[in-house]
Amino acid sequence: MAITTIEWTWRRLPEGMVIQGYTFNPWWGCHKVSQECKHCYAEGIAARYGHRVWGPAATTARRFFGAEHWREPLHWNAQAAREGHRRNVFCASMADVFEEHPAVDEARIQLWRLIEATPWLNWLPALQWVICGGESGARARPMWPAWARSLREQCQAAAVPYFFKQWGGRTHSAGGRELDGRTWDEMPPAGPVPAMCGQTLV
Repeated sequence: MAITTIEWTWRRLPEGMVIQGYTFNPWWGCHKVSQECKHCYAEGIAARYGHRVWGPAATTARRFFGAEHWREPLHWNAQAAREGHRRNVFCASMADVFEEHPAVDEARIQLWRLIEATPWLNWLPALQWVICGGESGARARPMWPAWARSLREQCQAAAVPYFFKQWGGRTHSAGGRELDGRTWDEMPPAGPVPAMCGQTLV
């Protein structure tokens, strides 16, 4: 994994500087649990690379990674500390870290330890941010405005930042990003300054 072009992982500082984020996957694979999973983008990506890792634990394995892969966030954390700016991490774009699959238990524990060891990275382990968006791709189903509004209102009631990513369509940008006449680009809190560093963090 590396720096990502996914814009909602970026942080824009007050002076305008953009801090790009990263993506990290503790493993690849998942099990579809509802109709909302029908056109899962991650399943398609895995299939293109020849990995059949979508399905129940009884019949489907998961793809795991070696030690070098797990060391990458430690390097990102060290870089962020040197620069004095936190970096966001899109964790598990190709997996569900909470899925019930016996093969992922060890990797999940390893992920929790990694998060604790990288205080300069924003992993967002709790419900600190909601990203809402419609499907994109050749078989994308329509997204009703009432769904986006309902989720926004729930976020506002719970004081959770709300980011409206896209209406979706043939491409992710086909329908635009405006909801009720504006874009919704709320971001999560940057997090506390790591204890080992005394400098001011933005």
